[in-house]
Amino acid sequence: MIFIVLFLFIGFIIVSLNMYNASNIDEIKNYLIKQECNNKVYSKGSYKALCEDKLLEISNSFKVDIENNSRVFKYSEIKNASIEKLDILINNEHKVSFKDKAEVDNFYNDLNKKIKN
Repeated sequence: MIFIVLFLFIGFIIVSLNMYNASNIDEIKNYLIKQECNNKVYSKGSYKALCEDKLLEISNSFKVDIENNSRVFKYSEIKNASIEKLDILINNEHKVSFKDKAEVDNFYNDLNKKIKN
């Protein structure tokens, strides 16, 4: 009987945390929509998006704080971008990580188009 209660309690915690995480993701998605970003990719715990004048990366954490959990790279300040394995290296110092090669290639190509414009 104790094991059943313990398993139910653990199950409740897992379901609660999963629902909380889903609300975080919705909050980040709504922010990206308001910023009019496209080419959104969720990979390695963060959203990467190409917006009108910037590349935006927002980390998903337990408490969403977009100001503190995001990195912004304005296209006008990006001098070079290259692919290193599954990362895009911006200005030889900032890495934006992805989980597979197709995501990196697609995002990199779209980023280059934005930088050249």
